[in-house]
Formats: sequence, structure tokens, C-alpha cells
Amino acid sequence: MWVLISLAAGTLQTARNGLARSLSGVLPASLLSWSRFALNLPFAATLALGLYVFGAEGWPSLSIWFFALCLIGGIGQLLGNIVLIKSFALSTFAQSIVIHKTEVALAALTGLVFFSQRPSAASWVGICISAVGVAMIGFATARSREAKNGNRGSVNLQSLVQANGGSALALVAAALLVVAGFGISLATDELRSANPSIDGTFMLAATTLLHVTWIEVVILTSWIGLFSRGDFGLVKPNIKRLTAIGFTSFAGSLGWFWGFSLSFVAYVKAVGQIESVLSVLLAIYVWKEQSTRSQLPGIALTVVGILFVVLGQ
Repeated sequence: MWVLISLAAGTLQTARNGLARSLSGVLPASLLSWSRFALNLPFAATLALGLYVFGAEGWPSLSIWFFALCLIGGIGQLLGNIVLIKSFALSTFAQSIVIHKTEVALAALTGLVFFSQRPSAASWVGICISAVGVAMIGFATARSREAKNGNRGSVNLQSLVQANGGSALALVAAALLVVAGFGISLATDELRSANPSIDGTFMLAATTLLHVTWIEVVILTSWIGLFSRGDFGLVKPNIKRLTAIGFTSFAGSLGWFWGFSLSFVAYVKAVGQIESVLSVLLAIYVWKEQSTRSQLPGIALTVVGILFVVLGQ
């Protein structure tokens, strides 16, 4: 079941990122991220409260450690989302999405170092393949930029750095989202330990989602209110698309949280790579990002490496 849930989560996340990309030149990244969480919260609260009121388990017990883990997961997810949205302005949509999906390899390494989760030999092969794929994407991006500037020569270090600012941000987003994934997974485990009477992972996922989301809303609303309060005036003119971002974020996050409660973080994130394929299709056929075609070999190699990671577990 976790495979189907992860596929659904990846598909919904593609829709959410596509909507965010359509507004990335109109709204600041912080406000787009705010809409993801603030307009997600009503859906998350309604679901959780409905489960508490009508479910057999009643209200769950919540520990301080649970809230601390929710805070870690929430901050990682919040910052990762802001950085990813910023990367859209510096690279193609497909490039940003695929490179930030190297979080699968990062999750495998994190699991090995900190949680004694040892990847198999096939998984290590996949990690190396993904790294080569990311490097190929970077070179293809630099070559494309040099060609636009009329320079058909070799790609040097300076052109690589200039062309791949978006890739660097996407990698930072990947690292932050790995922190978020493990924080959320551990929070769900803590909730399960404190509430052994809860029979089923769906309620655990819904409860964790609610508390991570309201923490994110408090942090980001406070930040925007202090430093760029005028940005809130942009919400009303764009409310339809922002609400769509909120709902797809809610549905996708519920899938991720539910998946994390059923299997390892690296497994769930690897199956969610359906997002990479869908993002490439969107980039080529919806936004007509023709430069994406030169990145297809690197994108394909990255996806193959990611599949090795999950199939080798």
C-alpha cells in the first residue's frame, strides 16, 4: 500500500510545484511557501478533528519530544520549499525538480550514518549513478547557456557555476527535505509509542501533519509579518491558485506522512520519483522549456540511479 500512497504523493507534489512555478515570477518565494502551509492548515485540521471526534481512539497523547520533532521536520520542510521555489527562477523547472530529488540518495546516506540503515551494494551503485546524472545535467545546462551566448567552446568552471545556481539551490533543498523527512518519520514513531491504542497509521499521519503544519504557519506568518508584511496584499488577487497550492500540498503531504509511517524514508522518497518524470513532461509540453531536452540523458541517468536505490533495498 505504501507504494501506491507514495506514487499518489509524488503526483500531487508535481501538481503543487507546477502551480508554484506558474506564480514564481509573480509572488515572492516566502509567500508561495506560506500559501502551501497556511492554506493547507484548514484541510489538515478538518481531517484530524474529524478523526478525533468520530474515531474510536479519541484524542491522542502528545509529548514534548513529539513537538520537538515536529518543529525539526517543519523547519526543514519550510526552508526546503522556499529554497526549491527560488531555484525555479535560476534553472528549468525539470532540472530543479530532478536535482532536488537526489534527496533519495541523501536519505540513504543519512539512514546509514545516523540510524544504522545499511544500503545494499545495488543501492550504493544507484547513489553513484545519481551523482553522475546530476553532473551531466549541470554540464548540459552550462553548454546550453554558453550556446545562447554565442560561445560554442568548452565549458569552464566559471560557466558551470554561473549556469548552475539553480542546481545548487535544488541540492540545498534536497538536504533540507531529508532533514524534514526524518524529523516527520521520528515524530510519527514517537506518537505511536505514546499512543499504543491507536490502531492504524492513517490517524498517526493525520495528527503529525496537523501539528507540523500549524508550526510552519506560525513561523512563516511571523516572519512575513515582521519583514515583508505588504506581501500579504498579494494573496487576494491570486487566491484561486494559492488555494489550489494549499489543497494539493495537503493531499500530497498526507501521502508523504502516511508513507513515512509505513516504510523507510528512502523507500517512500524513491517511489515518489514519479514526480521527476511528470516534471520533465510538464517542462517540455506545458512550459516549452526546450533546453530541458539537452538535460534528458542526465535526468534519465539520475532517475535510473534512484530506482537502483529503492530496488536494492
